[in-house]
Amino acid sequence: MELTEGEARYLLALRDLNAGGAPPSQAAVARKVGVSHPTALEMIRRLRALDLVSPDALTLTANGTSAALVLTSRRHAARVLAHEVLGLDDAQADAEADALATSLSPVLARRLVAWRTRRDTGQQ
Repeated sequence: MELTEGEARYLLALRDLNAGGAPPSQAAVARKVGVSHPTALEMIRRLRALDLVSPDALTLTANGTSAALVLTSRRHAARVLAHEVLGLDDAQADAEADALATSLSPVLARRLVAWRTRRDTGQQ
């Protein structure tokens, strides 16, 4: 599924926030993404219409979880690149990885994840 950069940012935020166990509040989502409550509500409505977020709580559906896992893999690969290859410190690497994970083209994202997988398994 092709997602906009904004949709991808919210999915990653929801995945991160749901890792704590209980579904987050709309205010927590807005803070995490850095937007106003009405802006967060509008995007949450969009994600629900795409069947990525549950209709009754701020939890991911099966489709949302699948998309978020792909984005998480991209983010991890981008973090490895930024930190270990480009030498950015932890905070910079995290910020750049968040930005890259949601904005890469599908082709570049697949190549980046494949690179990280080869690197991690020693297949260079």
